[in-house]
Amino acid sequence: MQSLRFFVIIPAIYAFALPMSSSPSQSRIMDTLMNGKQSLPPRRTSSLAYDNGSLEKYSKVDLWRQRQNLPPISTAVTTTTALSSSSSSIQKNEIEPIYTFGVLTDIQYAPIPDGHSYGGNPRYYRHAKEAAEHAAIHFQEEQVQCVVNLGDMVDGKCAAVEKWGGVVSDSKRAEIAEGGSPVGHDAIDDVLKSLSIYTGRILHTYGNHELYNLSRWDLSNKLSIPFTLEPTNDLVGYYDHLLHRQQNQPSSPMKLRFLVLDSYDICLLDRCPDTSPKRQLAHELMTKNNPNYPKEHNSPEGLEGLSKRFVGFNGGVDKPQLKWLEQSLRMARENDEKVILCSHQPIHPGSTYPTCLIWNFDEILEIVRKYNDVVMASFSGHAHKGGYVRDEVSGVHFRTFEAVLESPHPIRTYAMVDVFENRLNVRGEGDCVSDIYDLDHLNIGVGNR
Repeated sequence: MQSLRFFVIIPAIYAFALPMSSSPSQSRIMDTLMNGKQSLPPRRTSSLAYDNGSLEKYSKVDLWRQRQNLPPISTAVTTTTALSSSSSSIQKNEIEPIYTFGVLTDIQYAPIPDGHSYGGNPRYYRHAKEAAEHAAIHFQEEQVQCVVNLGDMVDGKCAAVEKWGGVVSDSKRAEIAEGGSPVGHDAIDDVLKSLSIYTGRILHTYGNHELYNLSRWDLSNKLSIPFTLEPTNDLVGYYDHLLHRQQNQPSSPMKLRFLVLDSYDICLLDRCPDTSPKRQLAHELMTKNNPNYPKEHNSPEGLEGLSKRFVGFNGGVDKPQLKWLEQSLRMARENDEKVILCSHQPIHPGSTYPTCLIWNFDEILEIVRKYNDVVMASFSGHAHKGGYVRDEVSGVHFRTFEAVLESPHPIRTYAMVDVFENRLNVRGEGDCVSDIYDLDHLNIGVGNR
């Protein structure tokens, strides 16, 4: 789902180096991690479009601002945030963010050699874990308020590592034969160990690749996702988290709540075909919308437009969760809270490929649009190349973050988001590009009319 610092896929012209904290406790962390003489490869510099010249690219896609008869973002952001047009760096006297949090997604670690996706994109399975550890060090250095992991920590290939060039020891093979944990369980433990360098709260969601390796019960134990056992006897993992300001943070009345959605509420994965109503509903949706099902359930071949979302590695959100979402947004409005939505699958068709959308994205979007005085943005993963759109109707920002998995050594892809009263600044690392999202829609939202 930290001063909201988001990373969006937009070419940045200028770059700057962020000052790093050097407190004794953080120095000890770094010394321990570097094992004496070993040092980490240099971190890619964050790119952030703070200069007036770079901001002009936003106005051409911001249809919401045009509908509201607001000035282009190049004028509005520069005026409302007092950013210097003569420098691309953050000015020392700029107001500190109210919150800052970290974001990473689609690590997809597996103990196998580098390979490719089914579409031919290079994937760096082992480096992804090292990149996650590097991100955790950075998050700890900056003392972000929390970290949002948008899912797919391990790759589905963990279920058959030898097929993909990995090695399973005889002792591990014997352990599995006796009912011990499979390789996927060990892999997710390895990633969690890497992330544990960051000592704050990590808000996990889960994706299709976790479900190729672990059950929801296992994910509940390992990721501390507070799954709800619904009357259908199905586990569903949606929850909320209110971010608390620290003593050294600037004074502000803003209260920020994360709503973490379970986009695999209705799905084919890890649901019993005989007893799960949610599995039955997924079966009916796939039968109706994808003629390749069930033989080629992951294939969108022959599907057109948004119908391509009906593939087996996607899922949907059931009625109880939709009700919870609306109730949570209503309560946030009553309590004068602002909200960031987090989900593995993207919600808005303008922010991703059709093959990555939540099946019933339209129902979620309808709810979000009713609370655009509350919802700042929606963050997701799943689509590895990332994406972004500002919803033309509501003004809410929908950002799909770039995957850790597809950045080669020494590039590490993740983000930090700074939250201000009037904007979100996404500070991208590696292949995660930075962006600025103005929050004018919170003041002009339908909830205020």
